[in-house]
Amino acid sequence: MNQKSKVMSKEERSFEKVRYVGWETSMSPIVEREKKTMKYHVCWIKDEERGWWELYDEESGGDDYHAEGTLGFSGNELDDYDGVFSLDEEIVKCLEEMGADVKEMKETLDIN
Repeated sequence: MNQKSKVMSKEERSFEKVRYVGWETSMSPIVEREKKTMKYHVCWIKDEERGWWELYDEESGGDDYHAEGTLGFSGNELDDYDGVFSLDEEIVKCLEEMGADVKEMKETLDIN
């Protein structure tokens, strides 16, 4: 039997950025922030219209700050995410650089 393997269109990026971070909840209107180097990993599996993301602070290896979740697409449009209340703008910008249509998501999240 001759089987052809499907080549998956997948793009992954890893980067880091110094940010002021702090844990927020619906009950914490004022949050103490601290300067941390945040590591980001973003993956978009285009053929399956899905992806994932992860971010964590470099200083503690993610013990102090860590979040991860999934991404959902309709074609090239980012239309869903999970794992946090509001998707980090650096992840949205990264997906835009990968070629994703993030216009509506940027409006929804109030990202310039």
